Amino acid sequence: MNSLVSVIIPCFNSAPFIQQAVASLWAQTYQNLEIILVDDGSVDNTPALINDLLRVPSKCLIRTIHQNNSGVAVARNSGIAIATGEYILPLDADDLLHPLAIEACLTALKNKPTAQLVFFDRQDFGDSSLRWKAGSFELARLKFFNQLSYCVLYRRTLWQSIGGYRLNVSGFDDWDFWLAAALQNTQSCYLPEAYLLHRRHSHSQLWGLLPRYEELYSKIILNNGEAFTNAEKALAETFLITGESTSFLRASRFLFLGTYYPPSLKTEIHAHIDHWS
Repeated sequence: MNSLVSVIIPCFNSAPFIQQAVASLWAQTYQNLEIILVDDGSVDNTPALINDLLRVPSKCLIRTIHQNNSGVAVARNSGIAIATGEYILPLDADDLLHPLAIEACLTALKNKPTAQLVFFDRQDFGDSSLRWKAGSFELARLKFFNQLSYCVLYRRTLWQSIGGYRLNVSGFDDWDFWLAAALQNTQSCYLPEAYLLHRRHSHSQLWGLLPRYEELYSKIILNNGEAFTNAEKALAETFLITGESTSFLRASRFLFLGTYYPPSLKTEIHAHIDHWS
């Protein structure tokens, strides 16, 4: 299989990390890659570093987009819109990809031609060394909690059929995307290897998203209404109108916190929960 893979990297003030992210792609055992760097309105020297990367000899084609700051979902959609690859792989600018990742994903798709996406585990580094095992790509599970990381290799036709990443759930747009894919009865492959190396640091967007968790989850419910009962949709609508939370909405946030953060941060997690409750 020699299909072109388009790797989409949104960049916002990513100067400390972007060169390492691209280097992890240059180190891939599969090299028929198109790397699309989307500068999302950076105000540091990210644009200059992107220009430096363009001058480095490489087997991979590097393309760039510069846009006003619009968020990750818009940046991913912008990159995929100009992508020419048959396959798409989103990668955050502060994360890394294991050298075998893309080759292993393509092999899995070759062995299961009906599958449209391949997902895998995640290994944290930096402030945490947690190994995160991906859950199941099943509608019954995805409707309550995101079972996959954002970094999944999938066919570009899947993005087209869904209509791209939705913009009203910024920060959780990947969860919304996987749920929409599951509603289309998309078939998948799972690789039990930690091919995503996820950098954990104090500037993680997670802390900024948690105060809006119930709001974002409510929007995910309404975006994918076919997956939920009328009662569940009514709870989501009520929250968006009144801000009145319920155990149904809060349970998803607790599950997310308990899964995403290691036990060593339990005290800090509860402090944030108490502050927001």
